[in-house]
Amino acid sequence: MEQGKVYRPSLLTISALFVVGIFFIYIYIMALVYSPWQGLGSFLMLTVMLASLSTLSLGWSFHLWRNRKKGNGFYWDEEGILIDLKGVKVYWEEVESIQLNDGAYSLSKSTVIYPHYTHHEKIRNRRKKWMPTTVHSIEWFLIENPTEFHDHIMKVWEEKRQGPR
Repeated sequence: MEQGKVYRPSLLTISALFVVGIFFIYIYIMALVYSPWQGLGSFLMLTVMLASLSTLSLGWSFHLWRNRKKGNGFYWDEEGILIDLKGVKVYWEEVESIQLNDGAYSLSKSTVIYPHYTHHEKIRNRRKKWMPTTVHSIEWFLIENPTEFHDHIMKVWEEKRQGPR
């Protein structure tokens, strides 16, 4: 089996984050220009909040754009499934199950990879995280063609579970 198609960060998500960041900058500038200066404490809190929201939104959009231009994305190959844009994989022998989270308890749909509990520490070391994670979620709003990604990864996972024939 060769590497699957690379599912890059979505242009729609990048554009939406960029527009939201510009919108918050606009509101920030309007707050500075038209402020009544009567409630200085609340004004300062509002401006700090707007500046941080715009920085966060624009920073995330530039981060996703840079990864998209580099060709980074989510994919699978003979070894396993790439779970983040940093290149960290969960190997096929570590995966216990893969499921669809339909968004009932979260904001969006996602493909959720459940590694076996005996592998959590190895994955934590690979990701260089402080605490282990029991599940790894690939949010659908981050990638292009998420339903195609999920369908293909489920087919490959079924083949891997069946083993060689």
